[in-house]
Amino acid sequence: MNGLDMAQELACRLRGHWRRSQAEPLWGRSAILVLPRVLPRDAEARLPHRAPWCLGRESLERLLINLSDIARLVCLGTALQPHHDPQARIALTFDAGWRSTLEVAMPLLAHYAIPASVFLSTGWLRHPRGCWRLTIGEGLWEGHAARRIHDTLADAGLPRPPLPPACPDTAYSRALARYLTQLEGQDPRRLAAVADYLHGELDEAPHNLDPFSIRRLEHEGLVRFGWRGVGLNDLEPLDDDAVRRQVKRARQELARLCREPLPVFAYPDRQPSPRLRRLVGQCGVSLALAGQGGWLSPRSDPLALPRIPLTQPLAQSPGRLFDYLLGQL
Repeated sequence: MNGLDMAQELACRLRGHWRRSQAEPLWGRSAILVLPRVLPRDAEARLPHRAPWCLGRESLERLLINLSDIARLVCLGTALQPHHDPQARIALTFDAGWRSTLEVAMPLLAHYAIPASVFLSTGWLRHPRGCWRLTIGEGLWEGHAARRIHDTLADAGLPRPPLPPACPDTAYSRALARYLTQLEGQDPRRLAAVADYLHGELDEAPHNLDPFSIRRLEHEGLVRFGWRGVGLNDLEPLDDDAVRRQVKRARQELARLCREPLPVFAYPDRQPSPRLRRLVGQCGVSLALAGQGGWLSPRSDPLALPRIPLTQPLAQSPGRLFDYLLGQL
């Protein structure tokens, strides 16, 4: 970090702590946060190829403590109700249903008695498979099957990845991050097919929660489950009929799995288009969450309620966190 970056970082943190001292802006406010996949150690989550998508356990715990200083951490239903409390209300959500949510995040939430909502990609429940970013990215990072992954991607007509050095370091993680960003522009169906094939060939453990774990978490009471479609890919590229099929099918699968599923849909898309909102509404959905946005307001569209995404750098710095959150008002 150069001198200018350090100065900007310090200014951001100081501004955040000053904003935190201004209690009035949070009066009667509510927000929904969306948290990324949680890993056991911060050092793992900070690597460049993981940082935009992951959060370390220590940072998550720090985040929960810091949020509790400025807000009540409540269930999603409570956050959606208007209120006039001096403290803000914040609800925590997780998308996709990563197994690490069960193994790392849930014990922390239980320790602090903080509720959360998890929005599942229900296709994973019928056919456990790998997410392409994890199967390809982590497979290359770990290195033991890097050549097989490289050749499979080349055979599929996808860009060839950088092969790892004998001891992968931060420089390779940066190269891997650039490569994964490049893959985001490729055909999602081809990426999914390659990930499915490699997931079986490499004999990977499922990345997602299994039905038994979902039922157990629901029974324990702190976590409720909603749905976000069948797969992980955005809905926008699909035609109207395919979108409706995904929304209805995922809702039916969730209803068979959970006793009290949330009546809330979460788009895989960061910002749903008017077309998607219309199609989701036609499926009988009355509440749906976008992947980004700001604080809730009376003007929020119930079929595109905003959520605030958090990342590792924000979670580990109270000043940056408060500056970011209060800057969304």
